[in-house]
Amino acid sequence: MTTMQPDTLKKYQTRARNFYHEHCGSDAPDSAQICAALLACAGEYCPNSFSTLKNALMNDQLARGNGNTAAAIRKLINPVTAPNSKMTKKSKLKQIRKVPFEDFKALYKHLHAGGNLDEAASLVLAYWIGVRPCEMRTISVTGNLVKITGGKKSAELHRGADRTLVIDKPNILKLVEWAAHRMSKCPRTNTAIRDRFRRESRVLWSRRKQVPTLKSFRHQMGSILKASGESQETQAYVMGHQCISSLSVYGDSRLGTGMKAHVRPADSADLTSIRQPQKPPRYGQGRSLGMIEFPAATRGHWYTEMKSRRDEKTQRTP
Repeated sequence: MTTMQPDTLKKYQTRARNFYHEHCGSDAPDSAQICAALLACAGEYCPNSFSTLKNALMNDQLARGNGNTAAAIRKLINPVTAPNSKMTKKSKLKQIRKVPFEDFKALYKHLHAGGNLDEAASLVLAYWIGVRPCEMRTISVTGNLVKITGGKKSAELHRGADRTLVIDKPNILKLVEWAAHRMSKCPRTNTAIRDRFRRESRVLWSRRKQVPTLKSFRHQMGSILKASGESQETQAYVMGHQCISSLSVYGDSRLGTGMKAHVRPADSADLTSIRQPQKPPRYGQGRSLGMIEFPAATRGHWYTEMKSRRDEKTQRTP
């Protein structure tokens, strides 16, 4: 049996507690209550989200020592994807990857006016320096230097890429410093902040089918960096990537055209630590996938037909 990482189990337990409180009305529901609640709300989740929630509930019950309840949850079949099911499958919404500055300002004012200062601080850090939510609580600002402790772990006991960025504009630097200090003292979980952020965005833009999330602003930073013409090593450093191949996940240069990033690596930044891809791309430059051969009769047929069409078009042209 594979040992689960403590952080993963903690996230599962938090999600399970929230589910019990919202759907079961109890902090310690029995097996029948959990199974009935999970099946009742299946239509609210896309299949992947349902599986994740089911896994969270199952592991939470195992951690509580309720093996029979965990076994009952494991046996549940999603009624949406069950054979011959007539329930509508909820599709996964595409992520918003471009956020205009006007939307940032409008959302910041909305969050600030509503007293949602943790969400406003998270927005500032995501928009101006493109950090992940898990990195927002360990940011320190000294002068015009912003030091970020990498929060993503690609292997056990191996931290993500730390980086030190420079912000030259005083007004942006002051806003980032306030947000970093606010988040360093924040007792709430990233999940709670993310969920409130999403709800407030929907309140502000009630007529929109999709609203930006914190990750949308990180995508926007990736787009701006790609459009800037900076080296891939510089882009990866600012984004906190250990390898330049991770750049493909975030942003699109076309969505960053005409926009400017107000952060840059510090003079002391070691860009040589950014790794190159260990393997060439599966499909792309520098790799031959073979030749496609067509039967001679087919080649002749298409060549003759296309040549004939072109000759006819030439003859009709006065």
